Amino acid sequence: MKRPRITALPASKLRWTCPPKLLPFTSSTKQLRPLQKIVGQDRAIEALQMGARIRSQGYNIWASGVVGTGRMTTVRQILDEVKAERPTLYDFAYVHNFKHPEQPVLLRFSAGEGRIFRRMMDECIAVIRRRIPQLFEEEQFQSTRKKIIQDFQDKEKHVLSEFDQKIRPTGFVVGQLQDESGTRPEVFPVIDGKPVTIDDIDELVSGGKLTQLQADAIASSYGTYQEELAEIGRRSLRVLTDFRREISQFDKAAVGILLRSVFEEMLQSFPRDRVKTFIEGVTDFVLDNVDEYVRVYRAREAGVTDESIEESARILERMTTVNLIVDNYETATAPVIVETAPTYTSLFGSIEKRMDARGFIQSDFTHIRSGSLLRADGGFVVMNAIDVLSDMAVWTSLKRVMLYGRIEIQAGDSQMAITTIKPDHINVDVKVILLGDPAVYLALWAADEDFHKMFKVHAEFEADAPRSTEMIRNYCAFLSHLASEENLLHCNRAGAAAIIEWAVAFTDSQDKVSLQFSYVADLHREASHFARAKRSTLVRREHVQHALDMRHKRSAKADEVIRENILKGLLLIDVKGARVGQINGLTVYSSGIVSFGKPARITATVSAGNAGIINIEREVQMSGSIHSKGVLILSGLLRSLFSRAQPISFTASIAFEQSYGGVDGDSASAAEIIALLSAISNIPIRQDIAITGSINQKGDIQPVGGINEKVTGFYEICRDKGLTGTQGVVLPKQNVRDLMLSQEIIDAVEKGTFAIYAIERLEEAIELLMDTPAGHRRRDSTFPPDSVFAKVQANLSVLHAASRTGTPLA
Repeated sequence: MKRPRITALPASKLRWTCPPKLLPFTSSTKQLRPLQKIVGQDRAIEALQMGARIRSQGYNIWASGVVGTGRMTTVRQILDEVKAERPTLYDFAYVHNFKHPEQPVLLRFSAGEGRIFRRMMDECIAVIRRRIPQLFEEEQFQSTRKKIIQDFQDKEKHVLSEFDQKIRPTGFVVGQLQDESGTRPEVFPVIDGKPVTIDDIDELVSGGKLTQLQADAIASSYGTYQEELAEIGRRSLRVLTDFRREISQFDKAAVGILLRSVFEEMLQSFPRDRVKTFIEGVTDFVLDNVDEYVRVYRAREAGVTDESIEESARILERMTTVNLIVDNYETATAPVIVETAPTYTSLFGSIEKRMDARGFIQSDFTHIRSGSLLRADGGFVVMNAIDVLSDMAVWTSLKRVMLYGRIEIQAGDSQMAITTIKPDHINVDVKVILLGDPAVYLALWAADEDFHKMFKVHAEFEADAPRSTEMIRNYCAFLSHLASEENLLHCNRAGAAAIIEWAVAFTDSQDKVSLQFSYVADLHREASHFARAKRSTLVRREHVQHALDMRHKRSAKADEVIRENILKGLLLIDVKGARVGQINGLTVYSSGIVSFGKPARITATVSAGNAGIINIEREVQMSGSIHSKGVLILSGLLRSLFSRAQPISFTASIAFEQSYGGVDGDSASAAEIIALLSAISNIPIRQDIAITGSINQKGDIQPVGGINEKVTGFYEICRDKGLTGTQGVVLPKQNVRDLMLSQEIIDAVEKGTFAIYAIERLEEAIELLMDTPAGHRRRDSTFPPDSVFAKVQANLSVLHAASRTGTPLA
């Protein structure tokens, strides 16, 4: 088999190795000052600083970037700097609405005043509970009260005495009759000097002591006097009503003086309309329930308690309670709340419910609870976007807060929506910071007409940064910081270099270094673990490599299964010989942070017909949109090469053999066009070389992703089946700077047992894989004889003719 004319890449281009001179220490990272700043995220930091300081409506922040780039750490750090600049904070409290109990009243205070107001209110109510019973025991109060009572009793006795004097000359007197309903005034006839009841008259007639005529006269007079007595009773009721009013007014006047003195300081300390209205309501409530205050708190003082007393006490206390739902008494800076598991209740607050002694579910203003958005008024709430967007009720309500700057606290349990209270809404000034994916940000910007009004700041976190000397120094300082913070082993120069090299490899570019520091930290932690297990005092290169090997081992089940199936012949992959219409493409599988590559057999067949190129994966709906686009591009490439001078028509099919999970991406399009050209020209393709790369309609080879995994995957199959010295991988030239291959592959390249080729054009790939010149178009639109393109052009003419005439091919 002829060697290709294209030169394989030298081993020096297959990996970037961290030069020791770039490391700013001599023995270990312990010599370095730990990193205390965020590095590589200047764009995001500037956006965060601006967004955090602009308090205008809509300047909420969407911080986007991949996991591990330090978004949360950076946001916290920026907010720690900014939060001291927002000292204007408020306390919020709900109190009873005495006019409309179903609408609790909101009281807003400057930070710290809410607790003072509540304490003063509690002290005032405590004084009222103590002083009202005492007031009713004071001698002056009692004497005046007794005089009012005595005046009433004297008036009532005088009326009955006048009536008695009136009826005595007629043989009747006024007395008291006791029956089942109690004692009441009654008119009694006087017989033989003794008063008798009207019911005794009939017996006296029967006994001969009265004649019937006398009895009838007594009954007639009794009826008249009874009507007069009833009228006197009605007048007494009116007098009793006046008495009760007078005694109540006396009690209220006395208690009112007490209340005015108790609340005077509060009214002076909080000269606000809502506070005044609330205190007036409390005053009226206390005055209307003076008797209850006396009964309940006199009983409590005497140690007498029962359910009735306790229930009355709870009602009295609830009416005068101050429900302080946000208390910033000890808050000196703008609040920063990180919601790790946001729910409707945790964000917007709730109205809790309780079951009373009768089994009824009730709610009142004392059950109102604040959420994070209210507690963060004047500050910031930080959340993961996916947590918010996964609950449409949360997202919809959050939008209202951001658009209108107000919160309405509602019952959180929609299954028990029987609460009748509707608290005052609360105006808030809270900045929302969501950590999310940039694609979600763009999708919401396009789909939601209000989104741009709510998130005017987009802080984009970079996944990687240019690999510079400064960044390498920062990496070393980060490793020093991590070791100090988490009691890990420090790294020696080789260990630090190995971690930095991994961070470079993780970006799929020799010119970049990863900013996903959480993954870097994980590698340091694991390497430190294995170093301690080996009783080492420092993390060395071999410990880092062992950590990477073990990481791969933990996630290598799928990799091992595919390799085993290839070696057993269950998955058909050839790494020797040549075959028409068959080529080794390269694919990448991912299992979390660990990805691995494997070869995939791609085949093409061709016949006369007019169907063009049939993408079998697409026909069975196993082809992603990008892969389908790549196959369609092949038709344009064929036309640009071969249909300038003649029309072409044929039917071809392309398939990923033994692929059962779907295919996407265009990195196999270069392999697919070569398989198709092989099928048309009947020139075999080398099976000991695999290829990856995208291709355009002009035949240019374009870069692809996962290049290191793909090269490694094919190398491992060749190694397991036996290296022949002719095997290798063809890749786009643009991907050369992305290579970060293992030392094993580099050693194989140096020994000449494996090769890696970089190409820019389809023609180069053809010569490598088909051992035949591709051919260059001549002025007459033909190609040199014995070139691949010449054979393709000739066979396309035959296929076209057969397609037109229906003549079968020989």
